[in-house]
Amino acid sequence: MAIKLQTLLNRAKENMGSGMNPVVNETILEVVKLAYEAGIFVQITAGYRSFREQNELYERGRTNKSKPIVTYARGGQSLHNYGLAVDFVIVSDDGKRALWTEGEKWTRVAAIAKSLGFVWGGDFELFRDFPHLGMSGGLSTRDLQRGWRPNLVSRVASAISENEAGRVNG
Repeated sequence: MAIKLQTLLNRAKENMGSGMNPVVNETILEVVKLAYEAGIFVQITAGYRSFREQNELYERGRTNKSKPIVTYARGGQSLHNYGLAVDFVIVSDDGKRALWTEGEKWTRVAAIAKSLGFVWGGDFELFRDFPHLGMSGGLSTRDLQRGWRPNLVSRVASAISENEAGRVNG
């Protein structure tokens, strides 16, 4: 039996934490919904991280060399620290297994997310970060460190309208 959409949405809300930008929060939930409609089950694994949590993640693979390095960003250097990014994984139909093999489903989720304003880590040149989606409104982490905050505008309402029109006309 396929995992229920509401289960994926509940997991997303729980795993993102309370420090998310409202537009990013709303938009990633729409990504989960649209992917679900396409038969792809997306689970959000992380959202907001404190600087302390980011620094702990940064140390992984550096202090314990038996683990891989998972980030090059210290606290304050990640969009996660400002509630502007999420990490995700595609899960099996029953929602119990993570499917880490990059392929068509990952690029389809990325396309959905990019159409709603996200930047996909799989497009990064130096460090391809397939599970990462961010929305900074054009600001750099340096800008965010200076206290600037993006003026994000939700594209969810227009995406819903286009999706509904496609169902009616298609």
